[in-house]
Amino acid sequence: MTLLSLPRIVVRASATTFTAACSSSGSARRTLATAADAVTLPNATAAEPNEAATIEVAPAASLEQVAATPPLPSAPSKPVKQRLPSSTPPPTPYHPYVHVPLGPPFPSTSSSKTSDCPLLVPLPAPLFNAPSRPSLLHKLIVAHLASLRTGTAATKNRREVAYSGKKIRPQKGTGRARLGSRGSPMLKGGGRAFGKRPKGPDGWARLVNRKEERLGLSVGLSDKWRVGGLNVVEQIGMDLISTRKLNENVLRKGWSDTLFILGTKSDPLELSAQAKFELSAGNLENLSCIKQMDELKVWDIVKKRNIVVELDAVDELIHRVDPEWAWEEEEFDDEDEWIDEEALEVKLGTMHGEQEIKQVV
Repeated sequence: MTLLSLPRIVVRASATTFTAACSSSGSARRTLATAADAVTLPNATAAEPNEAATIEVAPAASLEQVAATPPLPSAPSKPVKQRLPSSTPPPTPYHPYVHVPLGPPFPSTSSSKTSDCPLLVPLPAPLFNAPSRPSLLHKLIVAHLASLRTGTAATKNRREVAYSGKKIRPQKGTGRARLGSRGSPMLKGGGRAFGKRPKGPDGWARLVNRKEERLGLSVGLSDKWRVGGLNVVEQIGMDLISTRKLNENVLRKGWSDTLFILGTKSDPLELSAQAKFELSAGNLENLSCIKQMDELKVWDIVKKRNIVVELDAVDELIHRVDPEWAWEEEEFDDEDEWIDEEALEVKLGTMHGEQEIKQVV
């Protein structure tokens, strides 16, 4: 183990100076400079060779001068983050239904019936207020668009190109490469090697679970309801076939890009009005109508900005999303169906005071 021999420093202190003497010349300069930088003393002079170094220090200030000296401005400190106690937010009340305002018939017809007071249409919250799932919608849309492909793309191979089977040139004697059929994929204009072959619609089909499709319909309708794109009207129908009139009503409502879901009708007048509406909407590019609920797909919901559902089609739409859904119906006993006259008199007596209640009892 090697020990380094450091120069011995002798410090003589007085009221105003510090003197440092070192035995070597080079180390004295380095030691003095290091000491002066470390204590940040003013007027520090480096020592000459074989001489003592002197460090002058200003006289100490009195207490009065220190008290009168203003404090130096300090840098602004960063605010300290306070750790608040972790608390769970209060649970939001669960509502079994969401509501959509019931609009008037669109467009108005002579056979349509209007209501005097505004009404709200209840929709089951598990189906129309489901959490958003973009990944599920993407999967269903890709599968649906892939199923629309006809799969008829095809190219000709060397057997199908229109050339004779005659050998191009002799096998030997020319000194060139041996060639056979004119339809070889190596030659220009020849058949395609490993080209596209017809697959048919089943070749591009992707399997989608039935529950995934129903959940996708629920998610798509829920997203439309949250942004205000889901509307319910009493009736959809027209008296006359008029694309111009329908376009004016659509622009006035802001439904230029809309999917209309029509209900099943049995009345001849309603069937006629519905058919005229379908013919009028068929001439508008951004309007589409669905009459059969089995034809409703996630892509039909996502690609349109608004969805207008006829009141008669609400139950059919709910059954399309969840076939097992059932409205909660109150059960009544046979005895409860009859009105108790004495109890009715007691209830009516509460409107006039306690004395009448006592008299009835």
